[in-house]
Amino acid sequence: MPRTNHHDTRRPPTPALLRAAAAALAPVLVAAAAAGQLSQPGAVLTLDAALREIASHSTAAATSGLDLHAAAEGTRRAQASLHPTLSLTGGYQARDHNIVAKFGTLRAPEAEQDFLTGELDLSYLLWDGGRRQSAISSSRSLEAATAQRGSADVRSTQLDGLAAYLRVLTFKAQRQVLAQRAAALKDHLRQVQDMFDQGVVARNDLLETEVRLRLVEDQSGQVDNGEAVAAESLNRLMGRDPARPLVLPERLPSPPPLPAVVVELERRAADTNPQLLALAARLKAEEDVVTLRKSDSAPTVFAEASHTYQQNRYLVYPNANLVFLGVSWQAYDGGAREASVREAEFAAARTREEIADLKRQLAIQIDQAYRDYSQAVREAATAETNVRAAEENLRIEEDQYKAGLVRTTDVLDAESVLAESRFSLVNQHYDAYLKQGVLLTAAGEDLPTFFAAVGSRGQEQ
Repeated sequence: MPRTNHHDTRRPPTPALLRAAAAALAPVLVAAAAAGQLSQPGAVLTLDAALREIASHSTAAATSGLDLHAAAEGTRRAQASLHPTLSLTGGYQARDHNIVAKFGTLRAPEAEQDFLTGELDLSYLLWDGGRRQSAISSSRSLEAATAQRGSADVRSTQLDGLAAYLRVLTFKAQRQVLAQRAAALKDHLRQVQDMFDQGVVARNDLLETEVRLRLVEDQSGQVDNGEAVAAESLNRLMGRDPARPLVLPERLPSPPPLPAVVVELERRAADTNPQLLALAARLKAEEDVVTLRKSDSAPTVFAEASHTYQQNRYLVYPNANLVFLGVSWQAYDGGAREASVREAEFAAARTREEIADLKRQLAIQIDQAYRDYSQAVREAATAETNVRAAEENLRIEEDQYKAGLVRTTDVLDAESVLAESRFSLVNQHYDAYLKQGVLLTAAGEDLPTFFAAVGSRGQEQ
């Protein structure tokens, strides 16, 4: 796909970070439900289904959900400050002597030697200079930042899952190449055996072909081991038992076309890149912390209503009700509040620098990812042409060997060139998928939705 425009059309991030915290993870976590059903035992696990299962059952999804629940509880804890508090205390006191007041020669007991006490207090913060609202706003911003960070972690895990899925398919395709090699070598071995029996060729031709066939059979074991490990890694990323059997398609068709030109992907990244959104949400939370710490300098006004009881036969009123209105203000703290505010401001300034640098990085990352993807597509097309050329070359070498014009080494070398061409085609084909995934992740695209376009094409077993 040609790059049609080189001027910068990127926009600064929109306030997407202010969306409800749950909405940040919703596109990822709801993806499994949108798919209808996750893969069932024995069914072919398509690429988009695997990515959706990662979004709903991976460790990243589980920990992100737990972090979001914890952040939501922090918001509820901050909101509790809007309500009054009620406390109840009681006790039993035993003294070695009665409490007796002395007035000259007159003595009067004031309390019993052993008695019960109780107190019920209702307190409410009338005004605190905006601390409560700032704390609630800060908690909500932290909740949104937690959701965005969790979404970014899940997207990153999906990219790892894409790589693991493609590794499995790569090994499956390599096994097919090895099977083709083994079949070709066996056919050549039969031809050499016939010619050897007729005394046309020397025994050395027979031995060379047998050795080459054994080497190919040895490679099959390596491919089986690689596929098994890749399948276990994919199961782990999907939150499954690593030993669970997987049924994957034999191959995938050509990668779907990109959803937009590279300039448009760069523009979208400013609004949808998960890492950028996570940083923007973190900045909002840090700015709210600055506001919260500035409000610490304000006094607080509070009211308290209490009911007390003391077991005492000497008191006329053992029960008492009282109301208290108070003001508390720390007029001077040695500069601690100012230092706390500056500390929060520095943290916010640091995040702004990270956002600015990430915007610059994204332009480079998307450009590089697009170039890598385009190069992989071109190399895959070249590899496909090389395969056809190598097949024709092997056919010619076989015919010439039968006519006694070339040595068996020439045929074996031609077969090896064909195998390398097929291996290259497999690698470049799936490398294009992976490079495409890297590009789309940087642009903030949803991988399961995009790769659903692959559908069931090429999914045959």
